[in-house]
Formats: sequence, structure tokens, C-alpha cells
Amino acid sequence: MSEETLEPPLPPIDARTEAVAERLFGLKWALRKDSTEIIHEEWQTASEWIRDGYLRQAIEVLAAADQAQPASADGSDYKERMRVEYRELTARAGRLRDMLQRYADGTLDFEPTCPITLLSRQLDVMDEYANLLRHRAKIEHVHLEKQDSATE
Repeated sequence: MSEETLEPPLPPIDARTEAVAERLFGLKWALRKDSTEIIHEEWQTASEWIRDGYLRQAIEVLAAADQAQPASADGSDYKERMRVEYRELTARAGRLRDMLQRYADGTLDFEPTCPITLLSRQLDVMDEYANLLRHRAKIEHVHLEKQDSATE
């Protein structure tokens, strides 16, 4: 194998990455219902190239999970969490509203398995919740549109 095709060296591995890698490794044994002790022993004695492969996967999984972490979990202030919640809610309600409109127009490209009346009720509840968030934001002086923290 030439130098160009070799994987770059692994960065320093912390306990979290090691635990995720071992868990990923253990998933292949899950169907056999092996005990965690056996999986741990297999992990400890696995070839270095096998461990490296799982460690690389764990690094990727953790990087993706860290990027996908919602604002509510990253310790940001409640105003930002409220903004994120409102944006996510209105985006979802908008997609549901669009789907219901396409259903009404006869242009929806699938048949919903859920009754349209239930989906309509869900949209009503989502709209009411968005209304409540707007009202609360007004009382608490929270600007729901994304803002520069310097202007707040």
C-alpha cells in the first residue's frame, strides 16, 4: 500500500471516544446476545487495525452528534433556546401546512395514513403553541427572530 492511501494517524483518544468505539464494536455481537464482559474482552484483544477502524467511526459519530446538538443542550441562555424552539416549531408547522394544502389541492404525491382531520388538529395546536411563544416572548422582551447578541 502506498503512503497516499494510508489513513492519517488517529488523534489522541479520550475515554468517551473509546467507549463509543467499543459500543459500535459491540453492536456487531448484539444479535448473538453476548454479555458485555465478552464484548469488552473481544474489544481489548482485537487487532490494532480493527480497533483503529472503530475508533475512526466513533470520532465521526461523536463529531456529527456534537454538531447536531440542539441549542437547549449546549448551555445557551433561555432566550436563544426560545428562539430555536420557535424557529423549529414554525418551520415544522409550515411544512405540515404545505402538505395539508397540497392534499386539499389534490397535488400531494402520497396518501397520508393518518386522518387529515388529525393532521389539521395538529397544525391548529402547533399554531396555538407558536402564538403562546410569541406572547411569552413579548412579555419577556425576547426577539424571536435571529439576532446579533451585540444588539440585544
